[in-house]
Amino acid sequence: MNNILVLKTSVNGEKSFSNKVVDAIVAKAKATSPDVTITERDLNQHGVPVLTAETAAAIRAGLSESAVQQQAIALADTLISELKNADHIIIGLPRYNFTAPASFKAYVDYIARPRVTFRYGVNGPEGLLPDVGVTVVIASGGSYAGQPYDFMTGWVKQVLGFVGLVNVNVIHVENTAMAGEQALAQAYEAVDKLF
Repeated sequence: MNNILVLKTSVNGEKSFSNKVVDAIVAKAKATSPDVTITERDLNQHGVPVLTAETAAAIRAGLSESAVQQQAIALADTLISELKNADHIIIGLPRYNFTAPASFKAYVDYIARPRVTFRYGVNGPEGLLPDVGVTVVIASGGSYAGQPYDFMTGWVKQVLGFVGLVNVNVIHVENTAMAGEQALAQAYEAVDKLF
C-alpha cells in the first residue's frame, strides 16, 4: 500500500469507535510502509452537499450551466480522483439508524457517475474504478453482523462494487454501547490479521 485514501464519517470525532479502528489501520500501514501517503477526508467535518435537481443534472448528465453545477462537477471530479489515485481505501462507518451515515450516502451520490465510475453494458452495470482493496470498519452499538436486519453490510458492498470496488473486507466493531472496550480489542485483533 503506497497511497491510502481514508474516509471517516462519524460525528463523534476522537471518541468514535470507527475512527479509532481506522486510525489503528493507518498506524499499522505506516509502520509497515513508512513511505505510505495518506489522504484523509472527514465527511463529518467537510461534508459533501446532498443532491438537488440542479447538482444531480451536473453529476449525472454533465450540465455545467450554473456556478452551482460547476462546483458540483469539480467536487465530484476531486472525489473520484482521490479514489483513482488510491491503491487501498479505508472507510469508517458507524451504524446510524440501521445504516450508513447520511454523509457517506451524499459522498456516494457524487462518486457514482454514469460513464465515469460506472456504465451499463450488455451484461448490466460495470464498475469503472480500479479494483483496489477496500477495508470498511462498521461500528455498531448492538450486534448486527450476519443477522437478517444487517442492511448496511450488503448495501456497502453493493454500492462499492457498483463502481468497481469489489475487493471489500469488512471489520465489524459491535456491541459498543454495552462492551466498548471489548469491541475495540476484538477489532484491533482483526486489524493485526490484515498485516
